[in-house]
Amino acid sequence: MKVFKKVSILLLLLFVLGCKSNSKEKESETLTPEKIDALLVKNTFKASNGLEMPYRLFSPDDATNQKKSLIIFLHGRGDRGTDNGSQIYHEAGFITNKNSLLTNEMQANYPCYILVPQCSDKTKNEEWAKWIGNTPETPFEGLGKDGSYHINPTPSESGEAALELIEKTIQNNNIDANRIYILGLSMGGFGTWEFVARKPQLFAAAVPMAGYSDPSQIETIKHIPFWIFHGNIDKWNPVEGSRNMYKLLSEKNADVTYTEYENTQHGDAFKEAFKEQELITWLFSKSK
Repeated sequence: MKVFKKVSILLLLLFVLGCKSNSKEKESETLTPEKIDALLVKNTFKASNGLEMPYRLFSPDDATNQKKSLIIFLHGRGDRGTDNGSQIYHEAGFITNKNSLLTNEMQANYPCYILVPQCSDKTKNEEWAKWIGNTPETPFEGLGKDGSYHINPTPSESGEAALELIEKTIQNNNIDANRIYILGLSMGGFGTWEFVARKPQLFAAAVPMAGYSDPSQIETIKHIPFWIFHGNIDKWNPVEGSRNMYKLLSEKNADVTYTEYENTQHGDAFKEAFKEQELITWLFSKSK
């Protein structure tokens, strides 16, 4: 009888330790670059303007049939093209970092679709945004030293196609239209500011990182929650632009947070931003 009790206790301890071990393994789940690339399924979208836009789409497990959030990520200028390669998401820390939203654990807490379109490079001036002065001959004319520009009434081909793709993605998937989030860095920061200005009723929250912006759009976008990021020694896109948008939005009592990193250059600001522990929690707390 005593032997039986000892064996039972030993088996119970082994079971408990095994459960703890499995729990730790789940907590420490990491995704290889190959796994991430496979989860972000390659597609091509034929826009009404004729542009064929490559994009990646991550679709969550829809077993519960519950409507999911949608996150759009806009990459930087150096990642334009038509190849639909991993460079279009490689700087998106919420995809590639240790706590990737693609893991089962993060999806359990933050179920979402993730859309990553690729901007065309068909002309030198093709960007997510389109400003007055931006032409194939003068791609950067119209960008102020204060980090601002004036939005062009007509969007870029890639900008127009991406906004159409977002709408189609919402229509064709089990997505909560009240929880559409957009993040972008550098050229994608431009695009984040611009997309919310062109479609102000579409987005529940926006995270522009180190991009130029149009201050004249404040009235149009003041109802949207923002978390703005910039490095204070950015040599490419002036930090003054983000400072000014934060100031103007604050004056309108908008839901806006601004994080400026000391002694931080352009690309390093993105890395730091995606390390912010509260970023994902903040994003998913927002709803229209």
